Amino acid sequence: MTETERYEQVDLPFYREYVAPVLPERVLDFHVHLVRREHWKTLPTETEAQGGTYMVAPDHYPVEELAVQARCLFPGREFAAVCFGMPTPTADPAASNGYLQEAGQTRGVYPFLLAGRGLMSADELDRAIVEGGFFGYKIFLNWLGDDYGTVAVEDLIGPTEMEMAERHGLAIMLHVPRARRLADPVVQAGVRRLAQDYPNTRIVLAHCGRCYLPDEMQEAVGSISDLDNVYLDTAMVMDPTVLQIALEHLPARRLLFATDLPIAAMRGRRVYAADHWVDLVLPGYPPSAYRVAGDNFRATFMVYEIVVAIRRAAERVGLSWEEVRSIFWENGMALLRRVRGGRALAEAERRWAGP
Repeated sequence: MTETERYEQVDLPFYREYVAPVLPERVLDFHVHLVRREHWKTLPTETEAQGGTYMVAPDHYPVEELAVQARCLFPGREFAAVCFGMPTPTADPAASNGYLQEAGQTRGVYPFLLAGRGLMSADELDRAIVEGGFFGYKIFLNWLGDDYGTVAVEDLIGPTEMEMAERHGLAIMLHVPRARRLADPVVQAGVRRLAQDYPNTRIVLAHCGRCYLPDEMQEAVGSISDLDNVYLDTAMVMDPTVLQIALEHLPARRLLFATDLPIAAMRGRRVYAADHWVDLVLPGYPPSAYRVAGDNFRATFMVYEIVVAIRRAAERVGLSWEEVRSIFWENGMALLRRVRGGRALAEAERRWAGP
């Protein structure tokens, strides 16, 4: 089957039956990585460092390719995205940030700064936020792979970064550390301290706090249920039960549709076996840890599996259609409108309108 045949015979019918009915006219993806090949210090497929191939993604995914892919994935919908570089030591954060500032000239691209403890001074952060048009941070991960069992939230982001975020009302995308993710009491305590000490900051826990399994979410979600400024994004979360548990404990406004493009453009589904997730994919993708390829099953884009998981979870907990559709647009936009008292969004819209 050719790419065109697969798209027309598998992807589009699935989109029309299961995905399109739940989407509003405008879709905001709150978790997209943009990268150019020259932004890498070492290509992920070429590194020999331990953990370097933990998650192998395309090494070149510029804003132009995102636009093309968005039209393919969401026909008939207006698409926008929160975008940032690759937060890994094999990439150059300064080069990525420079490119994201440029990408923010494109309508519908809301750039986030790669930032983390000690990466930039307070003046550099302030200048990037005000002059660079950034809406928040994607926290830089100073390790490779899954080897961060002793890292704490406070090791990733410090007072300098948090005080600047508090001043400007930024959104912070946090990929929580440690083997048990948000289910770890140390991580929970770190998230709670940030949320309580910096109430004007909006903290977005990427990948639902990395809780891809129902048991993890069950142990994790109670720790943030009373924190109104903590949100979950759905990047690569494809288990409806995980999202059902989240929605049973959190108001729907605190769930943000997110994909992790370009990774979620793979055809397949994230599942779990025993106590860890596994990406079951069609052939043709580069080898990666926890990635298993096969050709004896039908599959569509992982992006669609995320949407369907949200839909099924929402049905189980009885969300209204308005609440469901808000997950795909309004919930995320509410965070972006807050940045710098609305000035960041107004300035972006003026840039997009042109001279």
